[in-house]
Amino acid sequence: MPRYFFHVHDGGSVLDDIGLELPDISAARTAAIELTGEILRSEVVGPFMDHLSWQVEVTDSPELGGRPLFVLQFSVAE
Repeated sequence: MPRYFFHVHDGGSVLDDIGLELPDISAARTAAIELTGEILRSEVVGPFMDHLSWQVEVTDSPELGGRPLFVLQFSVAE
């Protein structure tokens, strides 16, 4: 099974150095959506307090510069 890495970027980067073994990219999309829900629920002041945009980038590498498979982008428009 391939391993997918879920990096969060919000002005800085939180790199996923463990990743998840999942059967396919569809399962990786589902995991990325679930991760996003956890981030939105867990932030005390909300993920948009310091930055009006952030993203979850799913790649094939635990390091920056890996092959991006897809990106979930979030932003606040005023």
